[in-house]
Amino acid sequence: MFSSVISEGETFDLRVNFNLKKISNVGGKRSQIWLSTTINGQRVRIFTKQLINPSHWVKSLRSDEGGGYAKEDMSLGRVAVKENKAINSALKRILGYCKEYCRLVSQNHLQVREDVVMSHSKDNFKGYIESKIKGDDFFANNRADVFIDNYIRQKANMTNRTTGRKISDGTLYNHKNAFNRLKSFVESEHSVLNWELFTADFETRFTSWMMSRNFTPNTIATQYSVMKVWLTKAEEKGLIEDKAFHHYSTKCYDVENIYLTEDEIKRLYDLDLSNAEVNSQSKVEETRDLFIVGCWTGLRYSDYSHLPQIDENTNTIKVHTQKTGQTVTIPLHPFVKAIYKKYGGVLPKPIDKGKAIKNIRMCARLAGISESVQLSKVKGGKDYKCTKEKYDFIVNHTARRSFATNMYLMGTVPIKSIMSITGHRTEDNFMKYIKLDADSHAKIVAKAFAERYT
Repeated sequence: MFSSVISEGETFDLRVNFNLKKISNVGGKRSQIWLSTTINGQRVRIFTKQLINPSHWVKSLRSDEGGGYAKEDMSLGRVAVKENKAINSALKRILGYCKEYCRLVSQNHLQVREDVVMSHSKDNFKGYIESKIKGDDFFANNRADVFIDNYIRQKANMTNRTTGRKISDGTLYNHKNAFNRLKSFVESEHSVLNWELFTADFETRFTSWMMSRNFTPNTIATQYSVMKVWLTKAEEKGLIEDKAFHHYSTKCYDVENIYLTEDEIKRLYDLDLSNAEVNSQSKVEETRDLFIVGCWTGLRYSDYSHLPQIDENTNTIKVHTQKTGQTVTIPLHPFVKAIYKKYGGVLPKPIDKGKAIKNIRMCARLAGISESVQLSKVKGGKDYKCTKEKYDFIVNHTARRSFATNMYLMGTVPIKSIMSITGHRTEDNFMKYIKLDADSHAKIVAKAFAERYT
């Protein structure tokens, strides 16, 4: 019934057959209908998504009839004939996909970009036919750049499986940055962003490229962590077969950062912001106040935008954190209560992160938080010593680190209690926020000795 030999021109022939995977009809089970062929000496088998009662299958004795087809004999009954006609229509449609594939190959039109023509191969044939059966766009799926771009766009409407909340803006920002880095790397290699790119050798080349541009180890680790999300999704869809990407390293490293002491936070809080330099900038006082709130609540900058009113009965606030979806209960420091009162119980909205950092650093400089600080950083695989005034190292996240460190230094608050406020799930992750040098740790031990033995 079906032609099994597809010819395009004088040099391209493809022989395809439809066969049952299972011939037995025990228990009335239906058999799967598979398409099979051989390309470059490699057998190709594709499930057609069609099932049939084996007794309704006609196995052709002729080599030009496609292996077999479904009976359309009225003696089987009206319902069975209708089902079998639908099966034959589906098989003819799939045979049409095969002819379409052969035509594209013969005309050098099997391409994912104007300048990239795909070769005739087992994987490309299988991918093309399977995508057609699924109703997908084969060319879009085989362009990794299109797939990744579509995934990131769709992610904006996805929800976190753990929290049930929409994916945060910070996560989307990381995905977009990672995609841009990847595209820049591919462009630098004069290469193509396709699925064949992600081999074991890719990690070595990409890491070397990122190091040459002075990306930090943690930025590189984050890059691979985000990429693994895309590649795993592509693997689920059968677009990538090389398993090497599962071994790309995503190990992060602890880095040196500053925190502000209780005295420094108080100096910021007491700072007179009426001078001309401050008045020339916008939202300085509001930004300073929100930073103080962060220093005594341990909240992330992303959580400032929806801080609730104070529970007057408990003098606490309950915050549903944006990043983790956890609800944390935070007792209020006197500074935080005073700031709430200053704004009538409703805190101002935070400004752009970059402008906020600029404002806070200016305030810290005016408050005299300007001791010389040296931090070690790794960039491009090399160690660097960076010495600046302390205010120049302040970032928005410094507030959260300051809270964790100052609470820890009090020595009277159990770590678990601090973690219940910061939202850390493991002590290892929490301890990364404790920014103390060796001398500070020695002082803590010395204080404990003094209290116990004197």
